[in-house]
Amino acid sequence: MKKQFTIFFLALIILGLAFYHKEIVSLVLEHIIYKKEIIIQESNAYALENNFNYVQATNNFKPTSKQELKNIIYTYLDRGWDDFSFYCESDIYSTCIDDVKELANDSTTLSTINNFVHPFNSYDKLYITISNFGKVNIQTTRLYSEPEKAALNKIIDEILANTIKENMTEREKIKTIHDFIINHTIYDEERAAAIKNNQSLETQNPSHKAIGPLVKGKALCSGYSDAMALFLSKLNIKNYKIASKDHVWNLVYLDNAWYHLDLTWDDPVVSNHQNLLLHDFFLITTKQLQNIDLTQHQFNTNVYTEANS
Repeated sequence: MKKQFTIFFLALIILGLAFYHKEIVSLVLEHIIYKKEIIIQESNAYALENNFNYVQATNNFKPTSKQELKNIIYTYLDRGWDDFSFYCESDIYSTCIDDVKELANDSTTLSTINNFVHPFNSYDKLYITISNFGKVNIQTTRLYSEPEKAALNKIIDEILANTIKENMTEREKIKTIHDFIINHTIYDEERAAAIKNNQSLETQNPSHKAIGPLVKGKALCSGYSDAMALFLSKLNIKNYKIASKDHVWNLVYLDNAWYHLDLTWDDPVVSNHQNLLLHDFFLITTKQLQNIDLTQHQFNTNVYTEANS
């Protein structure tokens, strides 16, 4: 009797394996071989942990909405992680994988999120992959190399030591750095023209990064704004980069309000190549900005909502 029961039990197991082998294999792979572990790493030295209306730092890595997916990507970038994985749980978020795929192909949204993090944690290239078991992996190539970070940190510390006084207000500190960068930088007309005409230069100055203005003395708008963002963050002044279709500048939180700061337009290119220093775009409100220019400074008010206040 005992032997017959054993044979019957084994037969049931064999039948179960025959009918449900795919489900069993999937269960073993998902929960034993590929455990759904989320590994939280330490933040690097450039993590800001700021919360904005568009994206917020999070410790919830089990998303239930597209906003939470954006928050995860923002947190990953902001904390300077090299590699991070989380999981789409179809039973609690049925469109998770589709939304991840949409975000992965949405360069506008990803580059917008990039504007809210410290320049040294911003990406040059971002890679998002999804496994058959809903595992989402994020990796990046950073915009700034380690030697560039070290060189810029040294330069910034030296400039701050030589220009900033203890009795200065935050506004005075910002003006001092604003003036210093403009006085030591010219707009990179050659590279701007090459970009406009879809041409490549044999020798490209890194004018799109802070290395441009702070090392080479040439900058595009992204170089000006990155350089200013580095100083602002070093001075513990809350800020992020704000962008229109073809331009980028800084948004700064000062005295309980947000102000625009555009070094590119305060360093205009003139026909006689005179190096001018203006303050037309120095810590101005959105209303003032719109009264001056409605072409290059048209930004998405649903994204950069802090600028609306």
